[in-house]
Amino acid sequence: MVLSSPLPVEHSLSRSARHLSRFATTLAWLIPPLVVAQYLFFNTESFPVPYGMASLLAGLEWTLDQRLLAAAVGLLPALALMLALFAVGRICREYAAGRLFSDAVLGAYRRLAMTLVATTVLHWLQPTLLGLALALTLPPGKRFVTLGVSSDDLLLVLVTALVFVLGSVMQVAQRVQSENAEIV
Repeated sequence: MVLSSPLPVEHSLSRSARHLSRFATTLAWLIPPLVVAQYLFFNTESFPVPYGMASLLAGLEWTLDQRLLAAAVGLLPALALMLALFAVGRICREYAAGRLFSDAVLGAYRRLAMTLVATTVLHWLQPTLLGLALALTLPPGKRFVTLGVSSDDLLLVLVTALVFVLGSVMQVAQRVQSENAEIV
């Protein structure tokens, strides 16, 4: 375990990191209730509809059960994203304190990468799960299953891979900082 001492950080980096930490934490707490509110209180035309289901769901009057199922399915990637935002907040708080290469930063990068993997998988599965949940509430003959991958899913895969690489770079940087501290 390498304990890195705080480094002097520029005021602008420290200030930006504090702002980003607060923003990430605020978003983390807002996203889940907003997802639920979207499905419970808004017009069904504003719902994110699974691939190829728009025509099947057009004109369908959503029951409370369907809205609750849709909200539950929508919460899956939202909760993973919430955890990712908490990890971003932790990273930024460490940066603001001048602990750029601390064990806490490396751990937060690992958590961020893992929660982004979960977010990516759940974001990919969400339309299928939503379609399945809604299809189960429809009468026989109107049931369906849908599968699909969007460019958003591919972008999440790219960002997730980038975070894994960045975490590895931070680990190397921590080792270099530790070696430099031993020399001085």
